[in-house]
Order: sequence, then C-alpha cells, then structure tokens
Amino acid sequence: MLPKRNHGRRRDRHERGLRGPLVDRTSPAYRSRTQKFDDILSWELTAFREHIGEKLDRYDVAVLDVPATDPTPWEDGIPLARFLPFERPSKILGRLVFYRMPIEMAIEDVDDPRLFIHRVMVGQIASALNMDPDDVDYAR
Repeated sequence: MLPKRNHGRRRDRHERGLRGPLVDRTSPAYRSRTQKFDDILSWELTAFREHIGEKLDRYDVAVLDVPATDPTPWEDGIPLARFLPFERPSKILGRLVFYRMPIEMAIEDVDDPRLFIHRVMVGQIASALNMDPDDVDYAR
C-alpha cells in the first residue's frame, strides 16, 4: 500500500525553497525590463503627440532589441535609434526605430533614464519632422 500524499503543501525538492513566484503579478517589480522600457517609450510618445499634434500620426514607431545591421558610415558606434524615411509617397512617411538594448546600455551611465530616453526621442522626432529639436521638445 502506497502512503497518502499531502497535496496541500508545495514540494521543497532538493531544499531549494518553495516553488512559485517571488513577487505578486500586480506589483511593479513583476514587470520585466522590456515592459518597463516599452512603458516609458509609450508614455513619451503620447506626450509628444499631444504637444506636436497630427504631424506625428503619419510616422510608424517601432522598438527592436538591437540594430539588424552594422552602423552606417555616418554613424559613430552603435545607434540608439534610427529614422527610416519611406521612398514612395504613402500614408506613412517613415519609421522611427528605437533600439532597446543599446539605449539600456547607455542608460547605465546616466542619472535619469527617463530624461535620456526623452532626449533620444527628441532627436529622432525632430529629424523625422525636419524641425528644430527645441520646437519638438514638450519639456521646454
């Protein structure tokens, strides 16, 4: 006859501690670095859209982990973001691409990560809209 198992308790196999998540899913600590980065970027993009208006609606915004190719000859080092204009006229004029991992690596040396991401976005949006960065920046 086999002994009854107590299914009410979780197993502590190999004395590694009880299984299960360490943090509740509703806690901010549960979010991954990727999710936190996306949250900052989407918040910033919303603020830029409120400031600039409809001009930004004709551009596509994307987030990639790393650049797909080597830097172009006019870029120094690894790019943090790129503006890719579309050649044929269409409803979408171009794409703003932000690279998560290079930005996160650059953020390690910065005191305010949100301000750094904000400045990267100001530069790319100003380049895409062919405007002065001071006119694009909603914080000024």
